[in-house]
Amino acid sequence: MRASVPVAAVAVSVLLLAGCSEGGHEGRRPAEGATKGAAGASLGDFNGDGYDDFATAIRPTSASRGPLPARLAVVYGGAHGLDPHHRLVVHGAEDDYVGPLLRTDLDRDGFTDLVTARFRHGSSPRAERTGETVVLRGGPRGLAAPRPLGGGAAGFLALAVGDFDGDGAADLLTSAADGRGAGRGAVRVLYGPFGAKAHPARTAPLRTGPADRPRRSAPATATAGDFDGDHRTDVVLTYRYGVGPADEPQRPDGPGPGDTAPLDTPVTLYRGGPKGLVRDKRPEARLAHALGTEDGPREPAAGDADHDGIDDLLAPGQGTLGPGRHHGSGRLTVVHGAKAGLGRGRSDLTVDQSGPGMPGDARRGDGFGGSPAVGDITGDGRPDLVVATPEKNNGNGRLTLLPGSRHGRGGEYAPGPAKSPHKEPGGVQSLDLDTPGVPGRHTPYGFDAFAPQPPLLDVDGDGYDDVIAAAPGYGHGRTGGFWIFRGTDRGLSTRDVRRFTPADLGIRFRTG
Repeated sequence: MRASVPVAAVAVSVLLLAGCSEGGHEGRRPAEGATKGAAGASLGDFNGDGYDDFATAIRPTSASRGPLPARLAVVYGGAHGLDPHHRLVVHGAEDDYVGPLLRTDLDRDGFTDLVTARFRHGSSPRAERTGETVVLRGGPRGLAAPRPLGGGAAGFLALAVGDFDGDGAADLLTSAADGRGAGRGAVRVLYGPFGAKAHPARTAPLRTGPADRPRRSAPATATAGDFDGDHRTDVVLTYRYGVGPADEPQRPDGPGPGDTAPLDTPVTLYRGGPKGLVRDKRPEARLAHALGTEDGPREPAAGDADHDGIDDLLAPGQGTLGPGRHHGSGRLTVVHGAKAGLGRGRSDLTVDQSGPGMPGDARRGDGFGGSPAVGDITGDGRPDLVVATPEKNNGNGRLTLLPGSRHGRGGEYAPGPAKSPHKEPGGVQSLDLDTPGVPGRHTPYGFDAFAPQPPLLDVDGDGYDDVIAAAPGYGHGRTGGFWIFRGTDRGLSTRDVRRFTPADLGIRFRTG
């Protein structure tokens, strides 16, 4: 199994370096049930050469101006992995790429396209920023220049992609750039197919139910996956507190004006159907609990963690609050998908740092479970889990591999003794910049923010998924960096870790 991009729509968190403390090859084994383009290529591959490619957004800084607009960067894979010399960096004097970075075959030509959102400044120094969704078309020479979507996409920012109505064409979930939608509904669905001029076939506001009015506030995150196995994409939305329009109604049990969450829950689920997305309230309380923290829900991900052909929700949360150093250190809950719907099949799987075989010392506020992703790191056909602990060691960060279980259904991680990846396969593995063999070293002051950057990609075409990690604060925030960990049958290799920096991509941080 290869599960590089295991769901119909994958949102890659935007990495804002040094300005944020948060980010057909022969012998290659295709994933069972993995999403493919029209020509059978993996959605990880923009140029169709059989190697997955990495996309991110990099926000440089200047000592005089502070954070600068984020630039979009793509590094192409090859036989030796990611090659910083084989790249695309989108330069725009004031274009600010805000993501997420979405992979789909929008025009159904067999090549993966990249869809994202950006803000642009007008020609006048006093001009306001305007938001728009853009697409970079994939092709044999790589991604083309960004092109704004037309039609009903004007003024809306892409949140998620999938086939919500099951007609075989990609659809986009978008939010109004101003967060409100000027009375039209803050969230709209752009249904494909998208024409030659990148116009959607139709658009519709997202509603809470068949007879309800359009939603007035935009979600913080949108996670797309087929959680019921009906070949239509579903979406989980999260809402954060204190970041919405000032005239939003006040929650009776939560923060006041400025709260973007719906009146009933900070997490909502919409199921795909023949007519598009329709809200399903049944599992929402359960999802809100799994994702909950004192500051609102964390961002989930989607992937088939138990290898049953149906996507599951990977839900990082705060964990149990209370006395003791393990409480509130973070946890990952796998809410299983099922034909009856999300959370209506197998019992949830919950993993935290206090479980058997988990290395390290769990402390409150570690944030274990962040940036979760599913893939086949070990090449054994079983999906593995990779998670971040972004606040570990005063914000220096850590990534952890939870290998797929050899027992039971042959899928998701089962707790067991930790084992050295250099002695025998199958054990939990935690890596950071202080791990022997990993280039670099954590600063004693913290805030490197070392963490994996989903999705998991096979950048060297060897049939093993690899992990690309980033440390936005590395070099005291003046350099940043990316680390490539190769997948092997014994886990992630620490013997040949490659590293590159934004400077290697031609993006330099200004010190004056």
